[in-house]
Amino acid sequence: MAMLDRIYRRTWAGQRAWNAQARKVSPECWNVLGSIGAGAHAVVVRASLQNYSEENIQEWLIQLEQSGLVESVPVLDENDLDFTGNFHLARIRAELDQLREKSEHIAQLLAR
Repeated sequence: MAMLDRIYRRTWAGQRAWNAQARKVSPECWNVLGSIGAGAHAVVVRASLQNYSEENIQEWLIQLEQSGLVESVPVLDENDLDFTGNFHLARIRAELDQLREKSEHIAQLLAR
């Protein structure tokens, strides 16, 4: 599994462990769990842990996932860090036109 094409987030158990400052979590994994927060792209996690090798970070992420403290999903477009790549502008414009027409129709009904 390539680390850089995933988005990570704490699970419910991971959040509970973070809030309780669970001692069962190794200091290294604790740092990774902290950098993930509510959710983070792997690039952000990597950037926040610059003192560690990518191999170590990947190993810790795997440990956290296996222990159920973190879950991840694949990135749909690796260059889409702002999550806008799945928007279809033509579809959005068509929906706006439909809403405009409905609003005009409602305004005409109310004006009667």
